[in-house]
Amino acid sequence: MRKLQLSDQWGETAASLFRKSIAAEHPRLRERLLALALVADGLPATAVARRLGRHRVTVEQWVRHFNACGLDGITPQFRGQPGTRLTLEELDELKQTVAQPPRHVGLKTGLWSAKQVVAWIKRRCHKTISGETARRYLHRLGFARKRPRKRYRKADPKAQQAFAHKLQHLEQTRWPHSVTVYMDQGQIWQDALPRLGWFLRGQPAWVDSTSPHKRAKILFYIAVVRPLGQVIAMLCPWFNQVQTAKFIAKLRRRLRSYRIDLIYDGAPCHKGPVVRRALHRYRIHRHPLPAYSPQMNAAEPWIGWAKEVLSANTCWQDHQSLVHSFTGFVASLAKRPKEVLRRCVPDMLGFSCI
Repeated sequence: MRKLQLSDQWGETAASLFRKSIAAEHPRLRERLLALALVADGLPATAVARRLGRHRVTVEQWVRHFNACGLDGITPQFRGQPGTRLTLEELDELKQTVAQPPRHVGLKTGLWSAKQVVAWIKRRCHKTISGETARRYLHRLGFARKRPRKRYRKADPKAQQAFAHKLQHLEQTRWPHSVTVYMDQGQIWQDALPRLGWFLRGQPAWVDSTSPHKRAKILFYIAVVRPLGQVIAMLCPWFNQVQTAKFIAKLRRRLRSYRIDLIYDGAPCHKGPVVRRALHRYRIHRHPLPAYSPQMNAAEPWIGWAKEVLSANTCWQDHQSLVHSFTGFVASLAKRPKEVLRRCVPDMLGFSCI
C-alpha cells in the first residue's frame, strides 16, 4: 500500500498542524488537523485511524481533500438545524395536546412517545415527520422526560396548606434543643425490582430471579431526623400499635435530651390508645399529616432510596442476607447526614419547613 503524503504546496508541516489543532475551536476540525499532523509526522493511515478511533478510509479522504484544497478542504461545513414543517399555530396546538394525557385526545395509550406524536401530527396536520423530529419539537416546546408522582384527588389542599403553615411556624420558632422527626413504615421484597441500567447493546437485559414468595420481604419502621440528618430504623414482624409504640420508645432512647416533634401519617398502626400512651409517656409532640399527603413526609423519599439501593435489579437469595444489607445501609448513613438532608426533603407546598 502506497504511503500517504501531504502536498507541499500549502506550506504546512507536522508542527504547524499540531499547533492549529490545539487552537481550533470545533472538535471535528481539531480531529482532522491532528490526523494530518500525524500523517505528516510519518505515521501510516492505519495507525492514525486506530489512534483516533476512525476508519482508515476516512483518514485517507481527509488527506486527499487537504492535498486538493488545503485547509478549506477539511473544514466542516455545518448546515445547522433544519427548519420546522409545522406552522406556529400547529406547534401551539401540539404543545396544548401533549400537555394532556394521550387518552384524552383519542390515543389508546397512557404515555406520550415520539411514535405517538408522529401519529397525532399525521392524523391532525396531515404531515409526516420522523421520530427524531418529533423529539426535537417536544424539546423546543419545553417538554422533558420526567417520572411523575401521584396526585391524590381525595387530598384536601386547604388542610395541606394549613399543616404546612403550622409546621413553618414551628420551624421558625424552634427550641434550641429540638428536632422534627418524620416517621413512616415500609417494606422491601426479596425479589428484584427491574430498573434502568447499563447493559450490552444488542443483547437482552436480564435480571436473575429465584421467584421468592410474595411474603418474602422485610418490614420496618423508619424515621428521618431533621435538622440532624439522622436515620433511625427498626425491623418488625408486622405493623400494629404495639410495634409503633416500641419504635416511639426507640426514638426517645436515641434522642434522649431533645424535644421531639413527630410527623406521621394516618395509617391504622399509628392510631389507638397504645400509641397515644406511648407518645404521652415519652413526651413526644404529635403532628398528624393531612389525609392523602405522602409527599409531605420526608421518610417517603428515604424508603424509595432504600429500595433503589437494595432491590434495584437484585434478587436476594435468602431473608437474612436482605436483613444484613438493610442494617448495613442504615448504619452507613450515620456518616452521611448531609446526603440524608439533601435527599429526604418533604414537599411543603412552597412553605419553608426545613
